[in-house]
Amino acid sequence: MMPRILTAAAVLLLLVTGVASAQTSDLIITEYVEGSGNNKAIEIYNGTEDQINLGSYAIDRYSNGASSPTSIPLANVDLGPGDTYVVTHDQAEPALLGLADQVDNNLNFNGNDALVLTFGGSQIVDSFGRVGEDPGTYWSCSEGTTQNHTMRRLSSICSGDIDPADLFDPCAEWSFFASDTFSGIGSHIADCGAVGNGSTSFGTIKASFR
Repeated sequence: MMPRILTAAAVLLLLVTGVASAQTSDLIITEYVEGSGNNKAIEIYNGTEDQINLGSYAIDRYSNGASSPTSIPLANVDLGPGDTYVVTHDQAEPALLGLADQVDNNLNFNGNDALVLTFGGSQIVDSFGRVGEDPGTYWSCSEGTTQNHTMRRLSSICSGDIDPADLFDPCAEWSFFASDTFSGIGSHIADCGAVGNGSTSFGTIKASFR
C-alpha cells in the first residue's frame, strides 16, 4: 500500500517535536558493483533509527535509456537500523555470492543502465544513473566511469536521489574502486550524525503510514 501523504498539521508536529534530519531519511543505495562477467551487486543501507520491512521495495532496472523498467522485488524481510541488504546476480562468482542476501538473474545491469529504488511500486526512494538517457557505454566523471568499477556512496550522503531524470554526475556522491572489489560490501558508515534524545525520526513517522 502506498504511504499516505502527511497533512500540514502532521508536518508541523514533526517540526515541533524535532525531526532528526541528520540521519538518513529512508533506505539508500550505498554500493554498486559492475564487475567482470556476472559480478553485479547492489547494496542497500538502512540509515534510519527504525526497522524497515523490505517487502514493499524494489530495484527497477532501466536498460540502455529505456522508459520502462525490469523490476526486482526485494524479499519480505526486516532490515534493522544500520544494517545493509545485498542483492547480486545469481551467477556471480562465489566470493560475491557469499555476501548476498538475495540473488536475482534480472540484476544484469551494465554501466549504461539506470537503477531506481522504489517503494510501493511508484514512490522513488533513490536512484543511480539517469532514467531515459543512454550515455553510450557508461556515465563518467573525472574519477572514473560506471563501467567495470565498484562504486561506494560517500559517507556524507544522507538522502537518496529521488529525481532519476536529473543530470547524473557519478563524482558528486560516489567514490570509485577497481573492478571486482568486494571488500566494502555488507557494511556502510554514514556520517549523518546521531538522533537526539526526544527526537522523532522521519522514518518513525513514515513507518506509521505504511
